[in-house]
Amino acid sequence: MRIGLFFNHELEASAEVAEAVRFADYGGRNAEFVLGDADADHGEIDFAISIGGDGTFLLTSKTIMGRGAPLYGVNRGRLGFLASGDARRAAPDVAKIMSGDYETFPIVPIKAVILGGDGTESSMWAFNEVMIVKNLVSRPIALSTYIDGKKLYSFLSDGIIVSTPIGSTAYALSAGGPIIHPAVSGSAIVPICAHSLSLRPMLVPAWTQIKIKLDSPSEGATLSGDSMNNTLLSPGDTVEITSDPAGRVDVISLEGGSYPDVLRDKLNLS
Repeated sequence: MRIGLFFNHELEASAEVAEAVRFADYGGRNAEFVLGDADADHGEIDFAISIGGDGTFLLTSKTIMGRGAPLYGVNRGRLGFLASGDARRAAPDVAKIMSGDYETFPIVPIKAVILGGDGTESSMWAFNEVMIVKNLVSRPIALSTYIDGKKLYSFLSDGIIVSTPIGSTAYALSAGGPIIHPAVSGSAIVPICAHSLSLRPMLVPAWTQIKIKLDSPSEGATLSGDSMNNTLLSPGDTVEITSDPAGRVDVISLEGGSYPDVLRDKLNLS
């Protein structure tokens, strides 16, 4: 069994957990651990372990997406919505995974295709959210949003977020978006500080094509996926966002709390 250990080598706490997992006694099971950064290609692996915070988990997800290797997250960050495994139980948990005693739930990325006004084209993927934000602090940006080719609205704002269900408890929640259960297949469109009283977040089916055009005549904007891979947008650029099932990653879930339990714990709900 070949197991990928993905972690940030510069974080001592994560490196210590990786070493503990690597050298634990697994009762004679034949296991080969491959160590590397969260963005390292470990080649063919049977399953992956991400050690760190949700950022490390998301980066690891992008590295292994579409390969069929399930992913287990060990939390060494702050909230740990995605990387929820307890570092103190990391080695026993890995032993359970080796024996097949686990369940999985799928996370599906969204793909953003950037169509430049000059004819250029590029792509990025995100498991939490794709976000367009203004470049200048003092000036809003003008955006037009379309779903499946039909115009939804145009508005001035600080930006816009398109979130997956697992990303609904990240930036989208801070911007007033809804909490979406991970079992829901859809995306949330969440304007950021819109200059309108009528605009509200909207939940659309996962297969919907969302198109956002930057209408501002002079100010640019920045596009990011999971707060990574920032790309500058120019007036007239368009971003087309769709779900990408081919990039699915199956997240390993061991016995533990339900989703409401996680929400109460991580968000301090009463």
